[in-house]
Amino acid sequence: MSSMLRLENVEAGYGSAAVLHGVNIEVEQGEIAVILGANGVGKTTTLRAITGLIRPWRGTVEFEGRRLGRMRPEEVVRLGIGVVPESPGVFRDMSVKDNLRVGGFALGPDRAAVESRLREVLDFFPLLAERQSQLAGSLSGGEQRTLAVARALMGSPRLLLVDEASMGLSPTMVAMVFHLMDRIRNQGVTVCMVEQNVSALDVADRAYVMEKGRVVHEARGRELGQMRSEVASAYLGPAAAKTARGGR
Repeated sequence: MSSMLRLENVEAGYGSAAVLHGVNIEVEQGEIAVILGANGVGKTTTLRAITGLIRPWRGTVEFEGRRLGRMRPEEVVRLGIGVVPESPGVFRDMSVKDNLRVGGFALGPDRAAVESRLREVLDFFPLLAERQSQLAGSLSGGEQRTLAVARALMGSPRLLLVDEASMGLSPTMVAMVFHLMDRIRNQGVTVCMVEQNVSALDVADRAYVMEKGRVVHEARGRELGQMRSEVASAYLGPAAAKTARGGR
């Protein structure tokens, strides 16, 4: 495997308030990487620094060897990075199909290409195909998260960034969403998720734990299962620790 995404000594924040303090993260092609941490530790800010929504103060962000630091968000998406925002992440007053078409902007003005990709995405998500004429706001929470993921895939990304996929979902829906991430990886799309839910480790190849804007722990492969309870207790709170004890 080769490095697809690399953050080196990234510092960033808002106004004069620093949030990230020398963050180092690497995601290799073909894997699922998870950035774990409690609310407010800098996970979403890390994604914003990658996608151009904020510019890093220092350090470098590279995608497939290309620096992203001064690119606009739409340029980053067109390079091959799909983004699933925080819940619900959909246009509630638009139909499922129109939500998906919005995601096709990364393919350019070729409407035939967008419609072709739309058919491919609906084939991959049969539930959405059944409900393509419904308003997105009429879907359940889990279905809306699925739609947000599907819309990000409309641009045929090579890397998918997912912000809190499990937020607000029942345990059954959480398991479904994480299984979906595994299916997407098996389709050749590299995935990087930020999460508070330690169950994300069930599908992860690599994990980073963040605290106060810094990466404080990294694990890969077999280490992932061993870190569940320790990480949940130390960094994610009592509820996460209980989930970890009930996991694999």
